[in-house]
Amino acid sequence: MRFIKTIFLIFFIILIGCGVLIFLIPKDEEGQSDNSVAVIRIQGIITNTEDEEGTVNSNQVISVLDKIEKSKKYKGVLLIVDSPGGMAAPSLEITYKIRKLKKQKPVITYIQNLGASGAYYLSSASTYIVSNPQAIVGSIGVIISVPQVYDLMNKIGVRIINIKSGKYKDSLSPFKPLSKDQQEYFQQLVMEYYYQFVRDVAENRNFKTQSQIKELYEIADGRVFSSNTALKYGLVDKVGVLDDAKEKAKEILKDDKLKFVEIKLYKKTPLEKILGSSSISRKIEPRLNYGPWMILY
Repeated sequence: MRFIKTIFLIFFIILIGCGVLIFLIPKDEEGQSDNSVAVIRIQGIITNTEDEEGTVNSNQVISVLDKIEKSKKYKGVLLIVDSPGGMAAPSLEITYKIRKLKKQKPVITYIQNLGASGAYYLSSASTYIVSNPQAIVGSIGVIISVPQVYDLMNKIGVRIINIKSGKYKDSLSPFKPLSKDQQEYFQQLVMEYYYQFVRDVAENRNFKTQSQIKELYEIADGRVFSSNTALKYGLVDKVGVLDDAKEKAKEILKDDKLKFVEIKLYKKTPLEKILGSSSISRKIEPRLNYGPWMILY
């Protein structure tokens, strides 16, 4: 009898959970007219992991942009960006998706507070960029970071022995110093990603002359800029507020009656988190599976 009650209780909880999900999942297109602009917020560190607090999942962004690209309901996209950047590959994937989408529908980006590194990368791919007068823009560059704890381990008498297949296999281990040869190798790797970053920004921003590209390389040293300085260097198109970005969308689409419809990126509800994984599994499974280092924009 107790077993039957338990099964019934679990079934009841799942039923309620499904009802809550149906209620909470945004209706992206239902009931919207064909003069709508989809508003998407890119807020937090850019990753490709799910359900991390303070992050934006590139897979979800791309999925939403895919639907907008195929939809007749939306005439364009307004991105509201507030992000320090994040992982290299997810930032690039969003960038290339925006680049593809803008060939069919205009993508207006509004940098609200911070559009740095990978967040500027994807912003540069849009049709037009408006930056808040108080926003921070830029930080074009690449970094690989790894903690170093070998000095501390030497003090407490702990040694790590690595059995490796090649001299570079443990290069970024936190348990040993980086040799000159290894440092040069990873510097070359960073520069390879960096040159791709700069080339893509130059293409996205339509920098074609030698002087434009030279100037871009001169400022693409990791520095951040005020919106007015970013405008001077051609990194943004206008310094203004959100209303200015909306007005630009109306101007490009030649429609004063555009409706701006926010599409929220999907986040797991507390009930989904409870039903999706046990507390035990969450304790023993790592949150990120990238080892001690990753390439970041």
